[in-house]
Amino acid sequence: MSTTNTDIPPALEALRQWAATERLGASVQVAQSRIDAFADATGDHNWIHVDPERAATELPGGQTIAHGFLLLSLTVEEDVAALVGFPGIARVLNYGLNKVRFLAPVPSGSAIRVRSRLASLECRQPGQWLLTQHKTVELLPAGEVALVAEHLSLIVVEP
Repeated sequence: MSTTNTDIPPALEALRQWAATERLGASVQVAQSRIDAFADATGDHNWIHVDPERAATELPGGQTIAHGFLLLSLTVEEDVAALVGFPGIARVLNYGLNKVRFLAPVPSGSAIRVRSRLASLECRQPGQWLLTQHKTVELLPAGEVALVAEHLSLIVVEP
C-alpha cells in the first residue's frame, strides 16, 4: 500500500484506512440467467457461455462458463456502495483497469467472492485522488483464483 502525498484530507484518511484493510466480498452465485443477461447486454453469445446442451458435450466440466468481463464487472459492486458513503467525497468515477488476467473458467452456477485491497492512493490534482485497488475473484469454496485486476477509481473530494 502506498500514498504519494502526505497531506491526505480527513475524508480520504478514512477511505485510505478502509481500503488498506483487505476486504472479502459476499458470496455471489453466477447463475446461467445472469450469464445470459450479460450476453444479451454485450452481444457476446458465444456458445461456451449460453448453450448448456453443447457445453455438456464439448467443454471440460460439461457446463457453460461466465464471461470474463461479467466477472470483472462483479468486482466493483460492493466498493461503489461503500465509496459513495464516505463523508466529504463528492463523486467516485470509474477510471479504468490495469493488469487484467482471466486465470480460470467460472462454470455456470458457481459461487464466487471478490477480494479487494489497496494498492495506492495518489493525489492527481487538488481535490482529485486516484484509488488503485488489487481485485481477485475467487471460486468458492476452494478459493481458486479466476481473475486478477487492478481497478482504478477517481475520487473527487468536496471543496
